Amino acid sequence: MKILAVCHEDPEHILGGMGMACRELYRAMAQRGDVEVHFLTSGPGEGSKEYLGYTKHQSDKLVLWKPHEESMTSLLLSDIQLLKALARVLAQGHKFDLIHVHEWNALQVAWAARDALQVPLVGTMHLCMSKLREVDPPVGGTGRMDQATLYMLNQEGRLVVESDELILCSQAYVDIAHEQFMTERRINLVYNGINLEEWNPRAGDGARARQVESLPDRPVALYVGRVATMKGVEYLLDAVVAEDTGYCVVIAGEVNACTDEARESWYVTKRLRGIEAEHPERLRWLGFRHGQELRDLYRAADVVLMPSVHEPFGIVALEAMAMGVPLVATEADGLGEVVVNEAGREFAFIIPSRYYPAIVAALKACRSVETRAALAELGLRRVHDFSWDEAASKTVDVYRRAVQA
Repeated sequence: MKILAVCHEDPEHILGGMGMACRELYRAMAQRGDVEVHFLTSGPGEGSKEYLGYTKHQSDKLVLWKPHEESMTSLLLSDIQLLKALARVLAQGHKFDLIHVHEWNALQVAWAARDALQVPLVGTMHLCMSKLREVDPPVGGTGRMDQATLYMLNQEGRLVVESDELILCSQAYVDIAHEQFMTERRINLVYNGINLEEWNPRAGDGARARQVESLPDRPVALYVGRVATMKGVEYLLDAVVAEDTGYCVVIAGEVNACTDEARESWYVTKRLRGIEAEHPERLRWLGFRHGQELRDLYRAADVVLMPSVHEPFGIVALEAMAMGVPLVATEADGLGEVVVNEAGREFAFIIPSRYYPAIVAALKACRSVETRAALAELGLRRVHDFSWDEAASKTVDVYRRAVQA
């Protein structure tokens, strides 16, 4: 079977969970030997290259993490880049059995490829934007239902309802899709995985991270991910201000805003910078970290915090567990399926969402060496329940069903 995956986020230049998921899913799929994977992306670079066992086709000179244009203009430009790469791929004579589109913003191009090749389309919604609008309004947005928002919601609805097969990463997201889009269609549940060759307690150097990042001489409570309302960052800041728990809360993440001006004018950004200036021993904002830098940070951490309000799945939880770091987390949506198994056993220090006193209490409890050791051991056991090989196998089963329909 030969498939074409379409995604704006380049798995070689990871910016978030979608890029990580695509990177590892298709690496595992390519290793099977029965699926030839081609990946179309608007990440930086020009032409085609072999990457982790599959072929990556990319366009040039566009990175979406910090676009300098209005959202619709940025999306139009990146669609043009994707179409340019697609035209090159088709001109080379490639034929595909199936298209797999990742997220609503690549749907137009994926649909064009589907129509040109007359093959099935499989969709994956990594983050439900219609649900997200309820818990995390866009930074710098007006809250109005403008043309850009209407387009986004329309495309997301088409992705969920009209794809020949739909894959989601948690049962919580299956339920959300049925509710938000008023559909009873079949939805395939495929959990994300973790690559234990890259993420394990021996893969990072905590001392190096402390030196490189100039971290203060006190225990580290690490937060990894976007600085966003859905991630519970505001409640984390409330906890930092409310009481000195003895930890330095280290934030490894960036604000996802269309412009630098929008990012800096956001009240959470202003609050972050103000608290960091007033309490440098309690809070450090590092910005986005990934790869070896991030693995080193995990090993420098005494505990990892996930105070999420909304979470499709929670790859950060698996990373923390795999690195042997105790995890404090909510059960927000898909995250609850990672930190608590089907039998109800907890593999993290569970806290309620939207309640900063619980964060304070958890940090105090985790000052105990015995508590941290027990949580770390639980996490190291839990990660073995999530595998990219299994995710690849289940995804290929979905492909075969779509092709045979």
